[in-house]
Amino acid sequence: MTQTFEQAPPGAVIELDGIERTYPGPPPVPALAATRLTIAAGDYVAVVGPSGSGKSTLLNVIGLLDVPTAGRYVLDGYDTGALNPSERAALRGTRIGFVFQSFHLMAHRTVLENVALAGTYVRLPRRRRLAQAAEAIERVGLGHRSQFLPSQLSGGERQRVAIARAIAGRPKVLLCDEPTGNLDTHRAGEIVALFEQMHTDGMTVVVVTHDESLAGRAARQLHVRDGVVTDAAASRPAWAGGV
Repeated sequence: MTQTFEQAPPGAVIELDGIERTYPGPPPVPALAATRLTIAAGDYVAVVGPSGSGKSTLLNVIGLLDVPTAGRYVLDGYDTGALNPSERAALRGTRIGFVFQSFHLMAHRTVLENVALAGTYVRLPRRRRLAQAAEAIERVGLGHRSQFLPSQLSGGERQRVAIARAIAGRPKVLLCDEPTGNLDTHRAGEIVALFEQMHTDGMTVVVVTHDESLAGRAARQLHVRDGVVTDAAASRPAWAGGV
């Protein structure tokens, strides 16, 4: 199978059919129960639940960072179970952008250079990498900071750079793990507004978060507890008892 992936028709971008994840022991540790889940292209989903509930496991499986123990996962029309490791990496690189709580920026690289690094993983020519990076930086409102170093930016600006890096390759899905965890309320609000704009523009956004304001503004919530994933209206409580 080639590592060049063409765009699939519009519709479901993420399909989990009986996906499970158990970590080997002894004793074995079940982290994700049999999960059936569909996320449509352009959806905006918050994943909430107590610490240790299985949220990160779900995110890692969806992001092709972890291989499920059982079940079938189709990403943008591709059955990921049929892919070898290099093909999985290629599909991940062209379909998924990641944003983490820590910004993971290179201290001695400019904003433009940091964002352009994303293109090296999918072997884009340098000119195209820089062009896409510049476009992504403008999209997050930091065009005037493209030649700055991370140390010259606020925490909110650094997270915007991380988001620009994640979307520079024009992925189908943006996966975010506690993206506002290191930010104050004002900066967090800016990042939430940015996700909402991307959702409005048609990007599929999946956010793992403990931030109730972020979760409550998503179009859809998934609740995870003891490895069990349930779907619920965004207006319902995130989970019983809290964290």
